[in-house]
Amino acid sequence: MKVNAVPHPELIAIVDRGYARDYDHWISTVRRLSELPADPTLCVQIRVKSLPPEKLEESARQVREAFQNRSVTLSWNGDPRIAALCGFDACHQPQANIGELDKETSHLIHSASVHDEASLKRAESCGVDFVIFGPIFEPHWKKAEAQGINELARVASLANVPVVAIGGVNLDTVSRIAQGGACGIACLSSVMDAPNPIEIVTELQSKWRERGGKVTTW
Repeated sequence: MKVNAVPHPELIAIVDRGYARDYDHWISTVRRLSELPADPTLCVQIRVKSLPPEKLEESARQVREAFQNRSVTLSWNGDPRIAALCGFDACHQPQANIGELDKETSHLIHSASVHDEASLKRAESCGVDFVIFGPIFEPHWKKAEAQGINELARVASLANVPVVAIGGVNLDTVSRIAQGGACGIACLSSVMDAPNPIEIVTELQSKWRERGGKVTTW
């Protein structure tokens, strides 16, 4: 069962197979992040968009085997049924796939990407636990128009669930994001490009706390 007292994730480290140099880089990043300190405010999200559907379950099982840290939330970006079947703790849905939650996956922590007020309200009505909003700044790993801090603050003020900020999150921008009303940060390239993923996660989380980033509960 989902435990409501679990702290909201301060930091979500996204490991994207398509962004990785190759399979070894991708799975080794998963293994290294498995060594994160026992901290329920940390989450590792697995993103696999570059494989055909029939290969996704296999990839999810490989990740679950590689990621042995049971004190850090492990989230699957995609089909909630795969997340539940392969023993993930959480599931994340792209904005286009936001829909009513399935009873079979109700034990998972559910999140969704939102890029505007309408998708925020749709996600809330479907019962997600939190949303990821952005991009706040232009992301390094894909082309997307930045929403900016003011829009983050506006959306966060309208939200009835915690809002996690994504897009251009790094050591130089995290303090500005902390002032925009977000309850956490999510990052992809900052983690995957780092020689030591654990070190950058720790540094980002520390800076988030120093700058007054919120900590809430779901």
